[in-house]
Amino acid sequence: MKAMLLIPLWLLITGLFEDRWQPRNGQARVIIYRQREFGSTHYDITINDRKQGALPTNRYIQVDISPGRIKIESKKDYFSDNQTLWLNAQAGHTYYVKAVEEVDFLSRTLLIAPISEEQAQRELQKIKPIAGSSSATTN
Repeated sequence: MKAMLLIPLWLLITGLFEDRWQPRNGQARVIIYRQREFGSTHYDITINDRKQGALPTNRYIQVDISPGRIKIESKKDYFSDNQTLWLNAQAGHTYYVKAVEEVDFLSRTLLIAPISEEQAQRELQKIKPIAGSSSATTN
């Protein structure tokens, strides 16, 4: 029983637990997520004009990027409004962006906004990554 309690402590001390929210050396990390929404659709997410994937509800995209000014966009189709968010990314920092779909009479929009780390950590506990998003890198 004591051994079962000491194994996680030993793994933590030896560094074998990876902190999944920390960027690689010299990079910044952006995590864009959506919570569960009723009847919503996928939106394409681009960072610095490079497509990162389609973001459905209850999923997140995680991208390591070069530090500097970055442009994040959500796009869908002709009947939806594109949204743009600019961030000044610093090496070693993680930035959280929450996306929420707004439905109007004739259009849909995926609103994107920066969010605090504390709120994002709480909300990300129930959200799954998009396959392959943690290994994506953008320059």
